Amino acid sequence: MDTNKFFSFPRIAMVMKREIMENWKTNLYRLIGIYAGFLLVMVFTMLKQASSYYDPQTAFQHYCSNVLGAFALIIGIFGIVYAANIMENMITKEKRIAFLMLPATMIEKFVARFLLVTVGLAVAVFVAASLAEITRYLLLPLFNVPETFHQSVLYNLLSMLSADGEQAYGGYAMNMSYQKWLGELCGWAFLVWSHSLYILGGSYWYKKPFFKTLGTLILISILCSVLSVQIISWVGDDGMRSFAEWLEANFQWMTLNKLLSLGVAFFSAFTLFNWWLSYRLFTRSQVVKPKFRLL
Repeated sequence: MDTNKFFSFPRIAMVMKREIMENWKTNLYRLIGIYAGFLLVMVFTMLKQASSYYDPQTAFQHYCSNVLGAFALIIGIFGIVYAANIMENMITKEKRIAFLMLPATMIEKFVARFLLVTVGLAVAVFVAASLAEITRYLLLPLFNVPETFHQSVLYNLLSMLSADGEQAYGGYAMNMSYQKWLGELCGWAFLVWSHSLYILGGSYWYKKPFFKTLGTLILISILCSVLSVQIISWVGDDGMRSFAEWLEANFQWMTLNKLLSLGVAFFSAFTLFNWWLSYRLFTRSQVVKPKFRLL
């Protein structure tokens, strides 16, 4: 028996196994949803791109580019849905008590749920994409498409991603040179930070966490936009011009690479903070406060 009272991988695996077995229907429906999204994109985009170009190889390359963009959108949507439902097993008092009574520490239970909505999503995407690729192969005889469309789409998508990574040496934007890999890293840090916001929302709201988190983020964005417009109108054109001149005079050392590095550090720090705060919100469930009412 494992005597570690704080953190144990076997106990995390036990919690994950229990969660997967008890929620197999929900997991299956989500897998089918990802698979259906991938398959519809593959089939309908294939029909459109196959007749759009005279060169079959060019048509297939454009087809893979469109599929890659659609796949990224589908994965992003399901990613935040998974993240927002990180505590879906706490939606009722009975489920909450049953989960909290498991022989594992609170951090182990949180890590188990965290892995299910991150690594679990990656596994679901891989399985769904593989099934969609197999189904596309089975449906190919029904469509009049060039021979180039008999290639593996997933392999070409991976090749496109690796080629982008190999070419990420340098670029030029905002009248400044920068390292493309640093720009990509900043973009990924922003996406992970956005994902952590839905994990935080799912740890706070147990019922309809996706819509509540999305609504809160939209409301905050609107308030920030209104506040920014008010500040700019209050400062005026002369004030903004003076501020721009002050920035140019005092921050000449700032380069785009340094700005991107600050972005990576900023988003990474707040991602860790959101994860820590999500865990703190989860630990509040350890204590069930009794409810009293007057007779």
